Amino acid sequence: MGYNIAGMLIKGETDQTIIEDLLDAKISFPEEINFEDATTGDREENTIDILQTNFGTLIFTEFGSLYDISNFEGEIIQFIISDISDTYYFEKYIRGKLDRKYIYSQGEISEDEGSGIIKEGDDLEHAIWQQADDFLQNNFTENMFDLQFKRYHL
Repeated sequence: MGYNIAGMLIKGETDQTIIEDLLDAKISFPEEINFEDATTGDREENTIDILQTNFGTLIFTEFGSLYDISNFEGEIIQFIISDISDTYYFEKYIRGKLDRKYIYSQGEISEDEGSGIIKEGDDLEHAIWQQADDFLQNNFTENMFDLQFKRYHL
């Protein structure tokens, strides 16, 4: 079974204020969950799941949600992976400047700006997990199923 997920990767330390500014919403923390619960298609509405390290943050948002990350002062990636509909969205900004944008849907590339990270024919899901390894520096691809996320309500 494939993923139907959306999220963001942020390089560097973040705090609740930074996350709330990105999402343009206040968040409250009620529980911890595992990777499988964080990536399930049956998530509660108005929730996000966050994994933080000293080096970066991974946020799973509601599927289909896109946020304006163009003003972020650091390095940030926003993605959507829909294996079910064969649709993939990827954008990366560095200090407010678009570095890479790639949108692929059902065999067609609709946007392809910048270079690097992702190219035609790549497995976008694998590329996102590799970026998570780089941003979080916690061997994410090896340990993802053992990691605990914090679920927040918006």
